Amino acid sequence: MTRTRRAGTVAVLLLTSVALSACGAGQVTQTATQDRDRTGGHGRIGDITIRAVQLAYPADGVHDPGDPVELTMAIVNSGRGADELIGVTGDPFAGATVSATGTSAGADGTPADGPEAPPPEQSAVSIPLPADETVHVGTTDDPILLTGLTEPLGSAHSVPLRLVFARAGELTALAVTEPAPARPRSPAFDFHVPE
Repeated sequence: MTRTRRAGTVAVLLLTSVALSACGAGQVTQTATQDRDRTGGHGRIGDITIRAVQLAYPADGVHDPGDPVELTMAIVNSGRGADELIGVTGDPFAGATVSATGTSAGADGTPADGPEAPPPEQSAVSIPLPADETVHVGTTDDPILLTGLTEPLGSAHSVPLRLVFARAGELTALAVTEPAPARPRSPAFDFHVPE
């Protein structure tokens, strides 16, 4: 009887250790390495992280060639030193304009409306990125308009944009055109028939 009880106790202890070790399984879930759902493109270079890179929704469903298109994004500078967004270029656009000043900027930061205008494939902007802060481009401060669109661009399309930073270097991110805004719901149907 004692030998059976000992064998049973040993078996219970062995099963308990197996069961407890199974509790450790799943510490790294399948979703631990996945990016959460995000709107717009994203990327990272050095201490700079770009999130929610979006182009404004076209009012009539498509941006026509020549239309300026507003660019919005969040830029996170997690470094100890300040940086600066100094250029935005992309194949379907000729340049970029900082709307806060209302003038195109040349490579040296001077207005580009005279003979000193930069070539169409180059554009320079100046968005300061303080250390350990997030800058929301396209809100009330420093909105950027991409100018000289060369082809029609509909909603939910994406285009690669090259973002140039003074310290971090260059990063290519997809700028996604915002989808159409949700339509307001119509009034609910009343299934009750008046008597």
